[in-house]
Amino acid sequence: MIPVVLASQSPARRQILESSGIDPLVLVSEVDEHAIEESFTGSVGDLTTALSEAKARAVIDRVRTAPPSELDSAETVVIIAGDSLLEHNGHAIGKPGTAQRTREIWADMAGEWTTLNSGHTVAVLERGGETPTDSGFELVDIRSKRSATSVLIGRPTPEELDAYIATEEPFHVAGALTIDGYGGAFVERLDGDHLTVLGLSLPVVRELVRDMGLFWPDLWSPRR
Repeated sequence: MIPVVLASQSPARRQILESSGIDPLVLVSEVDEHAIEESFTGSVGDLTTALSEAKARAVIDRVRTAPPSELDSAETVVIIAGDSLLEHNGHAIGKPGTAQRTREIWADMAGEWTTLNSGHTVAVLERGGETPTDSGFELVDIRSKRSATSVLIGRPTPEELDAYIATEEPFHVAGALTIDGYGGAFVERLDGDHLTVLGLSLPVVRELVRDMGLFWPDLWSPRR
């Protein structure tokens, strides 16, 4: 088995991996996403890829300099990072943070088609240190790819929107909506991979893993 490190604190991404047979070690990157977003000049889709790569590289540095004990016996490690942004009318819709901003977002996108972009970065580390004090891990490959799914947003009643805002769920998720929570009832249709909407497309991650010469089932955790 090849251990997998998930460079994300997203419960949804972790659940997706666990449901696919992978029990990841979670290491949060602590990347300043806002700073990257402020300086980025490309498309919304490319921004998600840039954010996922920044998260992956931050965790790569942590594993190389101070690997957690869970990786002591590993010869190869796979790091998976992801980032998602909802796009509407060509603009990224991030985490609103407040009730007022949530209302503004919903006033703009209710009843409209939007695009959920998810960037994915996969890195492979292998033992390669030359001295006993080295962590032993060296980066041998890193690749990124994004996926996009169209999302038709519903029209909650004013009372429903008030109740949704009261949960505070939309404050902390891209686009002021998450399909795997209270907000799932307000999504009318998807066109594309539903896992992209949840933040991690397994077909994309598997493709990246295979392109780097690894066997996907080697990432599965032993059955209990």
